[in-house]
Amino acid sequence: MASHVASLRGWHPALARAEISALLPHTKLVRLASRRLVRLEGEPTLSQMQAAVDCSSGCQALLLDAIVWEHDADTSAFIEQMKSYLEAYPRSGSVAVRPMKHEGKMAGVSSRDLARKIGGILSSQEYSIDLESPEHRIGLVLDASAGIIACGWMVGSGDDSDGITSRRATDRPFFKPVSLDPRLARLAVNMASGPRDKGATLDLMTGTGGFVLEAALSGRETYGVDLDPLMIEGAQQNLDWAMPDSDAQILLGDATRLPHVIPSDAHHRICGFVLDPPYGRNSQGSLDHAELIRSVLESTRMVAASNADLVLILPIHPFGELPDEALEPDASVELLHGKWDDIQSTFTATGWRINNRWVEHVHASLGRLILHATIVPQD
Repeated sequence: MASHVASLRGWHPALARAEISALLPHTKLVRLASRRLVRLEGEPTLSQMQAAVDCSSGCQALLLDAIVWEHDADTSAFIEQMKSYLEAYPRSGSVAVRPMKHEGKMAGVSSRDLARKIGGILSSQEYSIDLESPEHRIGLVLDASAGIIACGWMVGSGDDSDGITSRRATDRPFFKPVSLDPRLARLAVNMASGPRDKGATLDLMTGTGGFVLEAALSGRETYGVDLDPLMIEGAQQNLDWAMPDSDAQILLGDATRLPHVIPSDAHHRICGFVLDPPYGRNSQGSLDHAELIRSVLESTRMVAASNADLVLILPIHPFGELPDEALEPDASVELLHGKWDDIQSTFTATGWRINNRWVEHVHASLGRLILHATIVPQD
């Protein structure tokens, strides 16, 4: 069985692990000592791995059949392993070495020196070196916090920035202060929807269209629903700005009555639902927030695929920084609106199973709860 290594971006590794696991569902995720390196065991194809990295928010690269070296000041044995690795996994075409550092500088080890030595091996094996635009790259990750070196042929750019933040909500034609950061919106879409060919994505309360933009830009069949004509118009402006030729459909309608809103040919093909409900005064009139979520979850079952997932984002009172781990199942959170026990019972009653929860620190008076759930098959 192949063992690849995912190199994660640092803003929220716990969510990034969940995202890459959703994008490559037939792999087994194995934690390493590093907060930003994780093994993926299985037999995904190269095209599946490329597709996963291309649309990921939290994964900067995959290292194929990677060597994982527990830090030792003497790296000569690591270099010998790399000689064997390059003989076992040859490539055809020009190459380069791409060094990356996690969590600062590793004591006693120079990434430049290691990259130079690996480059020397490549030259001795008669590879053509092209530092500007190589056809293949060796990814070399030095993780200072865990004392781990990971190395292998790389899928993905290896960049710390994913480019998604260039679509900041404040740069869009239509903006509201409550708009999500695009990197969280993309991650939620991926976690809910899985691989791009799994099925369609539905943004249940579109607002300014952040989820719709990220789903469409990641190559998914995409639908968005909102009751407010102003939001529909604004979200469409944002979509046209980000992706003028998109086939995504932004529909005026009620998320509690999805069979009447979603095109009939999309019924039972929605595999990913994303929901960031409006708070304060909302378009559903008399429904309070607990009733609103219950009604929406009941409605999703009427159009969902049998293997659908859902990501719900809720505002919470500050929980502190917790970027490396999911919440414990019995961990208590204080919602800004309503009670956690009510949300939990609502999911159970409407046929959704909560898999995991994470928190994101926003500022001193606000956090976010990110919840991932899977539909429970009906009898």
